[in-house]
Amino acid sequence: MEIGQVVMAGPQPFSDVSVTLAPPLGERDPSVPLRGREQLLQVLLQLCLEKSDGLLHVLHGMSGCGKTAVALELVSRLNALAGQERRRRVWWVNARHGVTLAAGLRAVARQAGLRAEEIHSSDAADALWERLGQLPYPWLLVVDEAEDMTLLDGPGRLTAGTGWLRPGSGIRGLVVVTTRHGMARLWGSAAVLHAVRPLTAKDAARVLMDHAGTRTGSASEAGDLAERLGRLPLALRMAGSYLAEANSVPQAFRETGTPSDFRSYQRVLDGHNARPHPAQVVAEAWRMSVGLLHQQGLVLAGRTLHVLASFEDALIPYTLVMQPSALSRAVPGFADVDGTTLWRTLRELAALGLVDLIDASAEHGRLPAVRLHPLIRDMARSGTDTAVALMEQALDLEEVRIPPEDPRSWPTWKALAPHALGLLQHVGSSGQRFSAAQRTVCADAAELAARFLQTQGLSSQARQEFERVLAVRTEMLGPESLETITTQHNLGSVLHDLGDLEAAGELYRNAWHALRRLRGEDHHDTLTARHELGRLLHDSGRLDEARDHLTAVFNVRRRTGGEEDQHTLAARHEMARVLHDQGELHQARMEFVALLRIRDVQLGEHHPRTITTRHNHACVLHDLGLLQEAQEECRKALDARQALYGAEHPRTLATAHRLALVLYDVGLGAEAVAVLQSVAEGTSRVLGPDHPQALDCAELLELWVGDQGGVT
Repeated sequence: MEIGQVVMAGPQPFSDVSVTLAPPLGERDPSVPLRGREQLLQVLLQLCLEKSDGLLHVLHGMSGCGKTAVALELVSRLNALAGQERRRRVWWVNARHGVTLAAGLRAVARQAGLRAEEIHSSDAADALWERLGQLPYPWLLVVDEAEDMTLLDGPGRLTAGTGWLRPGSGIRGLVVVTTRHGMARLWGSAAVLHAVRPLTAKDAARVLMDHAGTRTGSASEAGDLAERLGRLPLALRMAGSYLAEANSVPQAFRETGTPSDFRSYQRVLDGHNARPHPAQVVAEAWRMSVGLLHQQGLVLAGRTLHVLASFEDALIPYTLVMQPSALSRAVPGFADVDGTTLWRTLRELAALGLVDLIDASAEHGRLPAVRLHPLIRDMARSGTDTAVALMEQALDLEEVRIPPEDPRSWPTWKALAPHALGLLQHVGSSGQRFSAAQRTVCADAAELAARFLQTQGLSSQARQEFERVLAVRTEMLGPESLETITTQHNLGSVLHDLGDLEAAGELYRNAWHALRRLRGEDHHDTLTARHELGRLLHDSGRLDEARDHLTAVFNVRRRTGGEEDQHTLAARHEMARVLHDQGELHQARMEFVALLRIRDVQLGEHHPRTITTRHNHACVLHDLGLLQEAQEECRKALDARQALYGAEHPRTLATAHRLALVLYDVGLGAEAVAVLQSVAEGTSRVLGPDHPQALDCAELLELWVGDQGGVT
């Protein structure tokens, strides 16, 4: 049997995080050639098309020098050879954050043909590189933005060849890494370092002319400006885009003094004493680009960049956190801003190379987003107060108010979670700088994000976030506030998921008793806390106590909400689970059949609560000896959970575990062992090897494998 699905009302949160392995070719402009990297590209192409040397090829250089552009150009050229190399696989993994790096490499392993139990085993890195070495077709793996070297160590050490990235002899693939780190000792002896430096004067001048057009000066003048810009591709692109935009404005409408050619642009740089250090050069180019937009009437361009820079280093879902009405209310300088002006500002910032606009796609939760180059973000960032104010506005949006446990909210919280959790980190590091109201916003947002993490099966990460929220709540409000009690209850819920029933029970009891004092015996929140305590008592085997609590909750819920209220049905569902474990199988079956009928109508067959009911119905059928019916229900529930959560979510694993038991009793021993092996690996990885479910799986698997007569 498994836990039910009831959550406490009010502020209360990723299995694998969703990733894409598709190269971001939309960031490459095919109309503009990549200058100055031909020799490096030919080396990499030769390794791809002929025989790989089995080493890691590291493209290193300062921020803004075009490392990712080289990798994208390599992918584009390989794609152009698709007619000759139809079976080549290309995988692109972002290494900026540990969770996306690990999820991306596991996705590579899946596409390379590893089984689920191998992908999520403790030696997944070993299995991945063994499999890549066996692939009969050529492949390319790009690991982009590898700035935190410790993430590449994975289960071992990168320099020792035991990390997430490894050399390999005889492989048919190439590994390319982009990073700022070019020290050989950080990569070990199995890496080839390729420095991606500022361009030569000639190539830099060509880049300027490519972006600026033909009315901006001679090649010699372009060369002088390119030298002034440090020959850095990012600065060159920004300056060239600026001049192209400036020259698109009719002369009669152009503000006096606006640079419109290479010489005048350089004079402005010289007038501001911008030093040739790349960061200062980019900062001045950024300032001039913003100034041009101001001249064109987009007076919010600079402020918009500062707003974007206040968020975390992740894709920013601007339709959630930058709605015009929210900006107008919360951010000084945006009074009465309208959507047309804001959208035009974002588009013009993108046209000048200051931001990238990302269309809605599964890559980032199907929400449109904007991305800042890290160097520009660092220069434009002046604090997080603006992000806090806009997060407060976002929390009031209808789509954000959908509980994180509801699948309809998952794209929203997938996009918001990095920013919500990041804000709480700032509270922890500099809490005295935030007002009490700001700290409350950060705690509320982080608690919702933690609930999303819990719903997605990332229980350990959710636990850490709930603990951080609880520390903030307790310091601000004390242990007896409703908000603190709610967070304690949510922490108890995730500890329940993790199998720490004793700690969870203490938190549940504390919450229930506190809410009885503060809210009254029959208040919604009090009933929720008592319901969860009943669930825990059931899972602890204290069935009579569980039945007493759940019956009391059911009676009040039915009286106040009616027979088919969702909370009434939730209590009825948990009572049916108790009936099952007390041996009243026929009555339990009747209850689950009735609940399935109601939830199918109210919620649909693919809703999490309907699937949970189907799972538990299958459990009763199994114990009644109705094996064919149990197998059918199990497979339906398993298919639904895999589609909803993925193969390695705890709820999916619970259903797969039950299916293994049914298959074994049907006589399909070999299939049962295979399914249980997968469940054991997944449960150990997701919940930990000491979790009761993981221990049960391991013990049963050992018994089945040893029982040769039971395996067909």
